[in-house]
Amino acid sequence: MSSPPEKNGQEGSAHEARALAKVQKALAKAQEEAAALTSSLTRARRRLLQRIAAVERDLERIEEAQAWATRASWLVAAAARAPRGARSLQVSDWSSGEEQVFSFPLEPSRPAREQVEAAFQRARRLRRGKPLAEERLRAAKDAVAAVDGLVAEVAALAPPSEEALEELRQRAVAALPHDVQRGLARPAFIPGRRKKEEGKKPPFRSFTARSGMRILVGRRAELNDELTFQVSRPHHLWLHAKDQPGAHVIAWNEKGKSLTEGELVDAACLAAHFSDARGEPVVDVTYTPRRYVRKPRKAPPGLVLADRAKVIAVRIDPAHLKTLLETEVDEG
Repeated sequence: MSSPPEKNGQEGSAHEARALAKVQKALAKAQEEAAALTSSLTRARRRLLQRIAAVERDLERIEEAQAWATRASWLVAAAARAPRGARSLQVSDWSSGEEQVFSFPLEPSRPAREQVEAAFQRARRLRRGKPLAEERLRAAKDAVAAVDGLVAEVAALAPPSEEALEELRQRAVAALPHDVQRGLARPAFIPGRRKKEEGKKPPFRSFTARSGMRILVGRRAELNDELTFQVSRPHHLWLHAKDQPGAHVIAWNEKGKSLTEGELVDAACLAAHFSDARGEPVVDVTYTPRRYVRKPRKAPPGLVLADRAKVIAVRIDPAHLKTLLETEVDEG
């Protein structure tokens, strides 16, 4: 017995409505994915432009330092004649055939000769870092061009599909530096596994300095507090990238023993790497014995105050950093 025509028509219309709703839902989801991908690419582009500006400033400082280094003989002679408390040195440069007068600023409380020598040493350090800075500048500009191309491709999708968006996302992850990929990378996630696995892991990652000393790095904000105030001891050295969100780092030095220069640099490199300053060529890192680190009342996870702190400006050597990261051991 066949169904009445009216009933068959109603079922067909309902089926078509459900199919249309499903298509519309998929389209809306794809449009949301497209907007999210564009937003992530825009953020990446903004960070890359900030990096380009920072590297260009570094190169300007390198050029300025090298210019002063070429006037070494005149600066040394002027420093020898400078009276105590002088605020500048006046130097005449005749290399162009005409006199050009330059003013070299001085700190009145320090000997002029000492400051000139420090400037020459800084110029030598900066000159060694120039090839790396130039390479970072080229890489950042190439990445900006890649982002611009990907944004244009997302905009050209009409309508967008999840498959096409996923292909563009994967290309973005392959083309962009790791530290600007926020919102792009999608690590595999199994519901319930993270909480279970983290229950077995310590609140830190463990690395080894060149001397064999352990260096512990907090896994995230709330675990930073646990590392600093429960795991470490008052005599251990605490480090953190200055004025940057990032991990707490603990150098596991022996009681009564200060860190060597190499150990301090190793720990500072890790503090810089595990922070929002990752990827910068030079990073200021704050350090102080853990006994001088305190937690303000009602402060959010990871926020602390460090008293009697010093700052080291650490220049990141990619090869050295890679070697450090390869020393990680699983203490879970």
